[in-house]
Amino acid sequence: MKLQIRKLILWPKNGGAYRELEFEPGKVNIISGSSKAGKSAVIPIIDYCLGSERCAIPVGTIRKTCKWFGILIDTDEGQKLLARIEPGNQRSTDDMFVIEGHSIEIPEAIDSKNTNRDNVKEIFNRLSGLPNLGFGDDPAEFGFKNRPSFRDLMAFTFQPQNIVANPDVLFYKADSYGNREKLKSIFPFILGAIDSKLLVVVWELKELRKQLKTLQGELTAIETVSKQWKAEANVWFYRSREYGLVDATVQPQRDWSDLLMQLKGIAQKSSRDAVITPAAAESSSEVLTVLRERETLIGDNIFIAKQKLEDLKEIKAEAKHYSSSLEKIGQRLSLSTWLKELADNSSDTNPLVFPTLTPSSQLTELCNALKEIEKVASSTPKVSASVESEIVRIRNLIRQDSDTLTAIRTEIKGIETRDELITKHSLRMTEIDQFLGSMQQSIKTYTEALKDSTLTERVKALEERITLLEPQVSDGTVKLKTTQILEEISKICALITPHLDAEWADAKITLSIADLAIKVRHDGRDDFLWEVGSGANWLAYHIAMLLALQLYFLKKPDHSVPHLLIFDQPSQVYFPVKSAVRREQAVDDGGDIEPILDDEDRDAVRKVFSVLARGVKKAKGRLQIIVLDHAGSEVWEGIEGVSLAEEWRDGEKLVPPRFEG
Repeated sequence: MKLQIRKLILWPKNGGAYRELEFEPGKVNIISGSSKAGKSAVIPIIDYCLGSERCAIPVGTIRKTCKWFGILIDTDEGQKLLARIEPGNQRSTDDMFVIEGHSIEIPEAIDSKNTNRDNVKEIFNRLSGLPNLGFGDDPAEFGFKNRPSFRDLMAFTFQPQNIVANPDVLFYKADSYGNREKLKSIFPFILGAIDSKLLVVVWELKELRKQLKTLQGELTAIETVSKQWKAEANVWFYRSREYGLVDATVQPQRDWSDLLMQLKGIAQKSSRDAVITPAAAESSSEVLTVLRERETLIGDNIFIAKQKLEDLKEIKAEAKHYSSSLEKIGQRLSLSTWLKELADNSSDTNPLVFPTLTPSSQLTELCNALKEIEKVASSTPKVSASVESEIVRIRNLIRQDSDTLTAIRTEIKGIETRDELITKHSLRMTEIDQFLGSMQQSIKTYTEALKDSTLTERVKALEERITLLEPQVSDGTVKLKTTQILEEISKICALITPHLDAEWADAKITLSIADLAIKVRHDGRDDFLWEVGSGANWLAYHIAMLLALQLYFLKKPDHSVPHLLIFDQPSQVYFPVKSAVRREQAVDDGGDIEPILDDEDRDAVRKVFSVLARGVKKAKGRLQIIVLDHAGSEVWEGIEGVSLAEEWRDGEKLVPPRFEG
């Protein structure tokens, strides 16, 4: 994403002229200065104008004197002026002022807001090409798996003073749990292991699975209706026979399709077709007798099977206990074998190496007993396996008999209900017509439920589509791509590290996403950065990894991460304390004590600027780097691609004295 800073602007509260600080695009811009000049406020000001949730601009002179903070940036859409008001006593404010255009003139003053932080964030979400889809199950989900935001990408842009050489933290704001988890969840997307197209596939898969679940539910409902209707079909037939709609000698068809046709034929009749005969009334009684006999028989079978099942469970438990007992006895008697071996040693064996015992009949008996126990114990697993097999078989029989018993009882209940009605009410023509109407409606409901022949085809089509898409978004595929990309970034690091002041210049460094940390491979082992000593190492590996990530992102057209890096005081590792020696000018002017670099440290810091300059050159103007540092021009002088933006010494600061008037 193209985002390069042209200017940083401060509007004072006293109504005076604004203060602007200019930067060159596509270069390493240096702000060099002494302590307390405002260098460490630059990153918070830029972050605040880019829509940070809170205002981290240091309290004191800057917050007291400035009314609005702003930046002028270059984007793919042209220039944008982003300004945000000083929040006063609040932690932050969403009030912002935005101007967009090809070439923007900085306003002398800003009277009021014209937009808010959410709108600015959406502008950058659009510019960065971030998808509207997240990684969670709910598109409106809040948390670590919601959609990537432009604000998340700041992790790859800013390296403030407390992070630039921090062995425990690599990325901006990754020292808080929420930011860490969010960054880890979107990292595969940032690297390109998951792209916007793949996210669309993920969401299509989720939608397809929801549709499949719905259709499968409909199929299950149809199957349930089918089973229920089949169980009641014989009841419909027997009731028809009692009403005289079927001859008493006619029996229901055994084949389901034939029985359905038989019932459809009956449903076409009317009450005029009913012929009531004693045989019709008696037939239901005969059917009930047969059904009750079957009910009793199957019930007895289930009872006996359950008793067998309980017995087998007891046998299984006893066999397990018996096997355990044999094992304990065997362990106790195993000493006899050892004693027997000692007793069998020849007389000429050295007694100091192999002590011997006198053979005895009791020892032989113990060894024989142990062999018998081992023989019995070896057969125990076979008994347990056969018992387990029988338990499974009996459980299946109980389940089958239970299903049959349920169907029989359903049929009995239907016939008994009908017989009770017959005894209470006389057979009326209207009642027969009502029965036939109910029967017709029941058949219609059943046939319509089965009529949608496309339902199965739709389920099949969804399953085929899901099968086609799943390999594209499998965890294995994403992990493999992520590993390959991390290896490529590691190779870029290997080209950078030798040019820095790292103790192990040739050591391979890798990025651990799970830990959001750098690992250093040296002498055949991997160590986290916090396990490696020296601030110089921490700085070198930070610089190498952040620059390598940017160079990798630049390979991808229209990558979401802004091609911007800002380092705050990278040379601090070479200034552990302020020197007690004042520079001559500082003594004369009564200025602050300036740290002094010796030749070796100066060379080490120069390497940092040289590496950053090479990175900018390789990016061909697409990468901008800003460095805020104590170091003077002697450190970077003569390095191509490095430009001094401003030097804040001798009273020069970020906030000019006129702001305090």
